[in-house]
Amino acid sequence: MHILEIGADQEEDGGSTRVVDAAFRTVPRDHTTFLVWKVTEASTELLPRTHYGTFYDAEAYLVYSASLLCHPAGPDVIRREIKESNGDYAERHIHAWAGERCGNLAALALRRGTQLATYLGMPVVIHREASTKETPRLLSYFRDGIRILRSGSNLNGAARLYRVRGRRPLLVQLEPVSWSQLAADGVFVLDTSSLLVLWLGRAANLVEKIFGAKIAYRMARGADKSTSVRRIAIAHDGYEQTLPSNDRALLDSLLELRARSVRPASPPPDPPRTARLYKATQPHRVTPVTVPSQRPAARLEEVKRAPLFREDLTDDGVYIVDSGSRGVWAWIGPQATGPGKRGALAAARGLARAKRHTGAVCVTTAGREPLEFASLFQNWRWCDARRDIRVRAARSATTKLDAVNLATNAWLAAEAQLPDDGSGSLRVWRVRRCGVDEDAEKEADGALAEVERPQAAAFYDRDCYIVLYTYHSPNGDQTMIYYWMGGSAPNDLRNLGAKEAKDLYIKLGRLPVQAWVYQGKEPAHFLQIFKGRMITYVGSATDYDPSGRRVIPPSRVLILVSGQYAREARGTEVRGAGRGAGRGACCVLRDGARVWVWCAASATGDEREVAKNMAAVEHTLVMQGKEKSDFWAALGDRRHLLVPSAVKEIERPLPPRLFYVSIGAPGQYSFEEIVSFSQYDLMPEMVGIVDGHCALFVWLGAHCCPRAKDDARSIALAYLAHDPAARDMETPIITVNQGREPPHFTGFFPHWKQSMWKGHKTFSAIVSALEGKAIVQRGNISIPNGNSTNRFDQYEKYPLGLLRGPKEHQPPDVDPLMKELYLTHDDFVATFGMPYSEFRTLPGWKQKDLKKAVGLF
Repeated sequence: MHILEIGADQEEDGGSTRVVDAAFRTVPRDHTTFLVWKVTEASTELLPRTHYGTFYDAEAYLVYSASLLCHPAGPDVIRREIKESNGDYAERHIHAWAGERCGNLAALALRRGTQLATYLGMPVVIHREASTKETPRLLSYFRDGIRILRSGSNLNGAARLYRVRGRRPLLVQLEPVSWSQLAADGVFVLDTSSLLVLWLGRAANLVEKIFGAKIAYRMARGADKSTSVRRIAIAHDGYEQTLPSNDRALLDSLLELRARSVRPASPPPDPPRTARLYKATQPHRVTPVTVPSQRPAARLEEVKRAPLFREDLTDDGVYIVDSGSRGVWAWIGPQATGPGKRGALAAARGLARAKRHTGAVCVTTAGREPLEFASLFQNWRWCDARRDIRVRAARSATTKLDAVNLATNAWLAAEAQLPDDGSGSLRVWRVRRCGVDEDAEKEADGALAEVERPQAAAFYDRDCYIVLYTYHSPNGDQTMIYYWMGGSAPNDLRNLGAKEAKDLYIKLGRLPVQAWVYQGKEPAHFLQIFKGRMITYVGSATDYDPSGRRVIPPSRVLILVSGQYAREARGTEVRGAGRGAGRGACCVLRDGARVWVWCAASATGDEREVAKNMAAVEHTLVMQGKEKSDFWAALGDRRHLLVPSAVKEIERPLPPRLFYVSIGAPGQYSFEEIVSFSQYDLMPEMVGIVDGHCALFVWLGAHCCPRAKDDARSIALAYLAHDPAARDMETPIITVNQGREPPHFTGFFPHWKQSMWKGHKTFSAIVSALEGKAIVQRGNISIPNGNSTNRFDQYEKYPLGLLRGPKEHQPPDVDPLMKELYLTHDDFVATFGMPYSEFRTLPGWKQKDLKKAVGLF
């Protein structure tokens, strides 16, 4: 068992939290509000609204937000009374932000944040924020991003350098202005009195480039937002020499171009690590404590690793959850008392120091856990009276679920996960291997065998199927491709089916919604398509029909039925205590032409109706305790399988979450959460993941990189692997293209507009507007626009001296026969006296001679 002894920190815990700062006495306890204070040694100064979103790196700040649950928060929040007795559920958050150079002010800000929480006397979440590692919730308050400036910097004097980061952009001022600050995967703004230079790293993210351009435009307009008073020049990494002579001279005076040295792209993120749960206790005191430095340490005992459940938290305990990149959380039980409760935040910070985490540290109380904390646990029941009404309405809506009604009430489609009522047209193919099934027919029809009578909905757990479903919506015909994988299907068959599903998707013009579905994890709409009659049998379809096309179920079979509605109904053949056993209260027993529907005493009326529908033929209804001898004779030695499960409690799933995907090298992805999201947070250049918990949606913008469009499933699997909650890797994955969003996706976003991106400007158009001209070529050089496919621009760049050095000192990715590809454009022109586009037209022998002459061969 892993046990840690965490030393208490005098600076963090010292001082009384009972003394309330005078600045907090005007904070309303029962109203929504948003306030920001600057913390100094002497006072806590409330800042005017015009200063919100600007922080200085030698100062510390407190940010207080009170808003209704799942409603936007921030400076624009509408002040209104919170009536929790009427079902209003308030979220209260205190953020103690400290700059990198603020010194002891960090501990002071945290202490005053604790005082504010004590004064409020209500459940509140406290966040210890670190500069440039801000939590997504803090960033969500400031829609235009936040600025972190250097304290004492001369804003009216010399040039200033800024870096743009993230989807909710973070603008960080850097000092000194030098090449050492620039990185190949970054976007930087160089601000001078006469010119703004937007420098774009070759490996920079396209979304960050767009935000960098917008920020440069705002800077050029000045404080009064008038007509632009300064010009903007775009400098591409490695193409600085192609700037106009005046702009190049200015850039050379600030950053000596001959000394150019750009840091390589950041290393890949740390490998994913699941969350760990610790219980915090206070060790017994051996000797009296007389000075703060002798206070006993917190004792953290590791309880378990993810998956975590709410039942792992006892009401009288204090627990610490280490979720790695998503912060360290302290949870205080409702019956916790004593020093453990008071020292929860200090214990969490001690664990963060011991694990060398640089992210946020937060503390929450039981009953008011924010979504960020609840999502670290599986099957967490989300307590929100207003959302409960929506969930119950979606669950009980059994009529009028047609496509028109669901498109009009997208929120209902999202809660029920139904884009339509399942009455559209249907085609089903079974995937088959070469050399296993009939070869002659396989040669003619390929790897897919179309299933006859697909509405019969017979699936086999050793097979894979492709389902093509088309329905009519108010916006025209919509198509969905479901790829279903049996639980016992071998990997080679799954891979073959994935290829066939992708080929069908491309054949249909990349317009359908794609979904990857696993046995037993089918989404509601997939079950709705088959009208509540989907049955999964053991084995393969060829066990009963050599062609695998006809639906021929086993003649003697026991089927366990689960679900209370058609969109929940699953039937699974039961042969033992394996997959699917013990998850229902009704069974269907088939023996030749005779069929029985057996219902446990605990089965509800809805469950009985689902089982009757599953039988689909004339049957005999049998209630538990009233079975007759013919039933027992047909059941045979399977009597022990009639063990009903308890009626499922209505699930209260977590609200959806949105993540922006940053794409690096092949197979490398990072995910940035967007808290309190709306459709405005989606951009045609980005890839987004909407985590609906029961399913993942991958949204592909119209202008996102081609690799993302071909790799959508890999992105979703990487997200599941990176989730510290140890998510099920068989969670359904649904891919949605911009402009073809179904209502069960748009319903996650309030007030979805189909015309949102009608006038969207691409990055190339933005660059052209900033420079006042169309940028296609300069001289003989094509300027990369963020979507470049130029072979030369796709290689990592290194200094000329390094490439001329000994072979053993070369970077591992450098091809010794093609060293010229690893030069920047400017170094290439200076070395060879011509651009690469001209060099590549030379004959091979001439290229080799030139490379020998300059020492690159």
